[in-house]
Amino acid sequence: MSDQYANVDVLIIGAGLAGLMAAKQLQERGLNVTVLDKGVSVGGRLATRRIGPGLADHGAQFFTVREPEFQKWVDEWLKLGLVYEWSRGWTDGSAARFVDLEPAEDIHPRYATHGGMNALAQHLAKGLNDVQVNVRIVTATGDDGGWVLQDEDGNLFQGKALLLTAPVPQSLEILDAGASLLIASDNEALKRIQYAPCLAGMFWIEGKVTIPNPGAVQRKNSPVSWIADNQQKGISPEATLVTVHASEQYSAQMWSAPDERILNALETDLRIFITPDSQIREAQLKRWKYSNPTVLHTERYLVGENKPFVVFAGDAFGGPRVEGAVLSGLAAANALTAELVRGTNA
Repeated sequence: MSDQYANVDVLIIGAGLAGLMAAKQLQERGLNVTVLDKGVSVGGRLATRRIGPGLADHGAQFFTVREPEFQKWVDEWLKLGLVYEWSRGWTDGSAARFVDLEPAEDIHPRYATHGGMNALAQHLAKGLNDVQVNVRIVTATGDDGGWVLQDEDGNLFQGKALLLTAPVPQSLEILDAGASLLIASDNEALKRIQYAPCLAGMFWIEGKVTIPNPGAVQRKNSPVSWIADNQQKGISPEATLVTVHASEQYSAQMWSAPDERILNALETDLRIFITPDSQIREAQLKRWKYSNPTVLHTERYLVGENKPFVVFAGDAFGGPRVEGAVLSGLAAANALTAELVRGTNA
């Protein structure tokens, strides 16, 4: 076991958007923050993969803006040249009929990120003092003095407060592996949250792709619900990489099937949008077990009623999508700041 880490103000598990936005706010307010993530990179479902000379977004494909608070951040990212407007809707593959308008008058821009969606997460992480990846936390224990986390290698991390932004089942597993300090009502509220899976295929294609402009097809009642050409999207100029998402129902049905069978099934639908002489150079699969929150917590975050101080946040709190994760992270940062300042002044 390694030496014990210094005691920081806030430990954050999960380096997705909620965790990164919270960390940014907390650090700007003078608090010491450590962000830990089990993945090889920050971003969570803001995920971009390199295959051959190309790039493919295989998690979140775009984001929209509904709230003024989020619009301020997006305006800043636009000024930096980090994000851009990709489209205002998608076709179903027949002519150019838009089907993503909910309701019909919805003309909200669909934003993407130059260099792939993960570039947005990398931008947010760049200014943070302590972000650690490839760290799988297995237990979280604590008392009135704060929290102690232990990873699978025996390393310890100490903090006065804890923010959990990973998918809720994973967060509860960490707490239950140690000594769960949640009261029954908090535990019940968190266990009501549910997620749907998504099987994502990425295909490197040599040949012509016939996906209509602006480069994406959305078919909400089909086993394959989303097909996007990352080259048309503007993030993969050197190669044609196409992302294919299975629907929630089809993903659940096929979840345990071998990779090859899943990719073959996804390829069948993709073939409609490539010419007969096109060749698939490579295909890769990503399983997103907690892709889309389907039963949400009504508030932007949840604060545990017991000590030590713990907050849950993420896209399942107050609304899914990228915007929901951002606003949840910001709201959680406010709650953490208030608690820590109150503790300092007590």
